[in-house]
Amino acid sequence: MLRVRLVIPLAVLAVLVAAGTAQARTVPSQPPFRVLVFDHLTQSQYHYLAKRGAVGLLVPGVGPTTNRRQALAEMLRGSEVNARLGGVPSGPRLITASAASGYPTGCCFIVVELPPKGAPAPNDQRYRVVVVGRGYHGVLTSPTTRIPGLVSIVDIAPTVIGHSRGALGSQLVSNPTAAVASLNRQIHANNRLKFAALLVAAGFALFFLLLRSRAAITVIPAVLLGSLGLAIAQVTNEILIMTVLSLACFLGGLWLARVCKDDLRLLALFVGVLLLHMLLLARRPEWVAVSPLGPTQNTRFWGIGNQLETLLIAPLLLGATISRRLFGTAGFAAFAMLSLWVITGNKFGSDGGGAIVLGVAFAFLGARLLRIGARGFVTLLLTAATVVLGIVWLDLRVPGPNHLRSAFGHGLTGLWNVAVNRVPLSYAPALHAWTLILPIAISFVVTMVIAYRLARRHPARDLVLAVGVAVVTSLLVNDSAGYVLSGGIACAAAVARFVPSYSPLRLPVLSRAPLVPQPVANEATSE
Repeated sequence: MLRVRLVIPLAVLAVLVAAGTAQARTVPSQPPFRVLVFDHLTQSQYHYLAKRGAVGLLVPGVGPTTNRRQALAEMLRGSEVNARLGGVPSGPRLITASAASGYPTGCCFIVVELPPKGAPAPNDQRYRVVVVGRGYHGVLTSPTTRIPGLVSIVDIAPTVIGHSRGALGSQLVSNPTAAVASLNRQIHANNRLKFAALLVAAGFALFFLLLRSRAAITVIPAVLLGSLGLAIAQVTNEILIMTVLSLACFLGGLWLARVCKDDLRLLALFVGVLLLHMLLLARRPEWVAVSPLGPTQNTRFWGIGNQLETLLIAPLLLGATISRRLFGTAGFAAFAMLSLWVITGNKFGSDGGGAIVLGVAFAFLGARLLRIGARGFVTLLLTAATVVLGIVWLDLRVPGPNHLRSAFGHGLTGLWNVAVNRVPLSYAPALHAWTLILPIAISFVVTMVIAYRLARRHPARDLVLAVGVAVVTSLLVNDSAGYVLSGGIACAAAVARFVPSYSPLRLPVLSRAPLVPQPVANEATSE
């Protein structure tokens, strides 16, 4: 009887296991992607593949140069190394790839073009990539770039091995090949004009400063809004881009200066510009990225780059000063924390260097405005560092691409590597381009002297000094010295024209009316 009781459950279990195994075998597994490398895709091949899958532009590496060896090593390993640090990552290969030509057949393959063989060449070209199979259609979307149609070389490996968090996606558009071609032209034009856009902003800010016009303050918000407008309109004509930016600085600066006649309206302008960037960075990061003042698309795809970070110094310092004047210390602290959140947060700017720059600048400015000396500066600096580290800690708990993960995700080793790499990534390139950097540096110093002398009132001189501290800090922690110095010229000229419009806001209080003693009739007669 005991044997019967044991045999029956075991028989039922065997039947269920067999049925489950049979059912599992009947469900087809997804075939893996094959990676096919083409030297060049013809137009007919490209359009044929585009009809079957999703297309995009492939950025073959990180840094100023690349070649076939570096791009292939990064693609097979799913990791990247800046070209200034060698460009070839170490570690095992995660995927394989094969050379191909003609029209690929079958299902589930990724076709990529890679740079030619030979010595490293400028990394300013983007190459075609097509993913066919598994429901890919339209244009490719990348968690690394956050720009529809733009793909990083490190996105290929996660897509092949089926890593859900790092794999490419796709979204439907009416004409994928035309959309990708337009994006390529837009990136090309904006990358060529980034330095010119900063010089235009600096030139008009200096022009209004020398005219002693209040428009010097509003030039930077005007050019920031003009840059966003060009990105939203997807303008690719370089002449039109420069014309719009020049008109935005001149006419936009004059109009905003006329509208923002007092401190409250000026503060509303700065808060509006900051919140607009915050919203677009969270919802439409490509509008901030693919713009004349956005980051370059061969190193930092999304977020706030050195150009935008430097130009934001002036409106953010001005906004903190006005907030302190209108709403006291609490207003200064609230505006500074909002600014640090937008610059540091991974959903927004994700700019570690910018967080350091603003943290030091806010601490210096706060110590000057509050008259709390060196100890107060150290206290404010530690407070800003605590806020930034708290934001970074919260963001690192969320998986996914994060510009700050390499620095803060590996403890002291990551921070040490960042500090050591400042030499090849920042200082050595600046020394190599000294013929360009030196004249701009001299111009910045001259602008600082002029701005300080023209800043008649105490708050404006504090602002000029804070801009100088921010620019020097940025030169120490960031790369792109030319961008930082050019943007610093615009910021120094802008803050020098700040003149407070009225006294701080105060809550109404009831005051006692003066009492005049009046003689009492009885007392008067009694005397």
